Amino acid sequence: MIDIDDLDIEDEDPPKPPLMKTLAFSLLGALGLGVVAAGVVFFLPETGDKCEPSAVAEQHNEKKTKSYEDIAFVNLDPLVITLGPNAKSEYLKISISLETTHDDVKTLEHLRPKFRDVLNTYLRAVDESDLVEPPAMTRLRAQILRRLQVVAPSGAVANVLITEFVLN
Repeated sequence: MIDIDDLDIEDEDPPKPPLMKTLAFSLLGALGLGVVAAGVVFFLPETGDKCEPSAVAEQHNEKKTKSYEDIAFVNLDPLVITLGPNAKSEYLKISISLETTHDDVKTLEHLRPKFRDVLNTYLRAVDESDLVEPPAMTRLRAQILRRLQVVAPSGAVANVLITEFVLN
């Protein structure tokens, strides 16, 4: 009969490398890959073509560079927006003027109901905390401008001026 104690069978797992050694190799590998990536980006030649301005951008820049005599403003009626149930203020009162040219004044005046609808829809979705922060006015103006430019004919709305802004 064979004695089990005489057999050299190893049931133990091989010794594991220390954690610090594994971590050091991982960090060195990541650092090496980062250096290689930075070198590739630094030494590769530029291959992209330069972007040419589109016709819409050129038309928009043309309108901006016209003299101050051609600038006109269309004042929208003040809007009073009900804020959400968790807001500290109940209402937002906002007045907006649209910068345009004398040629586009009649068109923008005709679109006032559409502008009010777009503004009401957007402003009701804005959280009160987004209105109170210091950089909020810049973001709000940019969002409003983009939405009104979508509704208006191309290049008709050059800028948005917020002439009154009251949280009550």
